[in-house]
Amino acid sequence: MEHTVIFRDFEERDVDFIYRCKNDEELNSMIVGPFHPFTYQEAVDWVRGCMGEHETYKFWAICTNDETKKIIGWTALSKIDRINQSVFTHSIVIGDRNYQDGFAWIETVLFLLEYSFEHLGMNRVYGESLLGHKISNFVEQLVFMTREGVLRQAAFKNDRFYDVSLAAILKDEYFAHKSAGDYELPAVIRRLKKLRKLQ
Repeated sequence: MEHTVIFRDFEERDVDFIYRCKNDEELNSMIVGPFHPFTYQEAVDWVRGCMGEHETYKFWAICTNDETKKIIGWTALSKIDRINQSVFTHSIVIGDRNYQDGFAWIETVLFLLEYSFEHLGMNRVYGESLLGHKISNFVEQLVFMTREGVLRQAAFKNDRFYDVSLAAILKDEYFAHKSAGDYELPAVIRRLKKLRKLQ
């Protein structure tokens, strides 16, 4: 089964997309971090800061899986800790509404897990999301992350406080599920259908 998205480094051509997304209040309404509108120069600086390799973080443009490799969102890992072998799933933002059906999100999480455990050699991958963010909370279950706790009223968004969910998966858990074929897209889709029925 062909993937709907691929991942590449940021390019200068991505600035206009980032500028639109960073100023889209609705898009930013369910992201843990604070929202503030970007100037065009801030968007330029942000894209350039995301380019290349860095010691403690790595960003990718999420792109269409075709010859254009057009940006539809972005993702990142941060807090790369090589001593404790842990890494934080910093962000997953799907800004193109044609790709907001959940599949690009799932493929992105699987990519981040593979990169973290198989390329960086991490022992633990963890992340956070607003407790009311349906897709994010759903994907936690889908990829076998364990919810480790809830930070009560930890994020102020949309004129209210949200609880923040903390979830993680360990290296041994990841490789056990990978060996069982649980991260193959057909298996993920079957699990997705079962989880949706339980909702």
